[in-house]
Amino acid sequence: MGVLIAAFAVLPGLPGERLYSFFVGSNWREDRWSRTLRLLTFSLFGLAGYALVAMHIGAPLPQYISSKGFEQLAPNQFGAFAAAFLGHVCGAAFFGLLAGVGTRVLARVSARSAYASAWDHFIKSSVKNHWVTVGLNNGEVYAGYIGPADVSVAAAERDVILLEPALLDQTTMRYRSLQYQSLFLLASTIASVAVIFDAATDKRMTRIGESPFAEENNDAIGQD
Repeated sequence: MGVLIAAFAVLPGLPGERLYSFFVGSNWREDRWSRTLRLLTFSLFGLAGYALVAMHIGAPLPQYISSKGFEQLAPNQFGAFAAAFLGHVCGAAFFGLLAGVGTRVLARVSARSAYASAWDHFIKSSVKNHWVTVGLNNGEVYAGYIGPADVSVAAAERDVILLEPALLDQTTMRYRSLQYQSLFLLASTIASVAVIFDAATDKRMTRIGESPFAEENNDAIGQD
């Protein structure tokens, strides 16, 4: 009975956890206990929120939070049981959504990343609507759009799908579009990924081709 009650206490937090992870990703280095604690937190907040609403509108209260309520549950109460559980799940999802959006807003205000790793931030924020260049360990360089990419995983598992790939001709130093629509790149083959500057949408503190240090630019002008 205790295991069943524990399951009903934790499971409603799953939608909240999924919504939270949708906005801020997940940390592949996080241990299982931390994630379980977050699931339980969303579940408890969802339970409290639903209970407050249920008392005001006369909705069924969650009887499954105690062993006595489970033991006294009759077959004709299954509908009320399901309604209460669904309300609990919706409450947890709401608080997961709230936590995810709140984390994103706080990260923007504080000029910090909401994501757990630099790779997650790079894929979810930096490459959106941008061409990228991908350098491989064998010296080949491709340009294209990043499609699906594995995030919230260890570095060795960060595989990438490159859309509309173009290969850099090392002789002419020009990119040539290939006949492939998409190219799967194993994480183990990738050396670097760079986002190409778009003058229409991107803002820079320095001009392309110039030194980021004003002193060096002034020296260059003086020499001219």
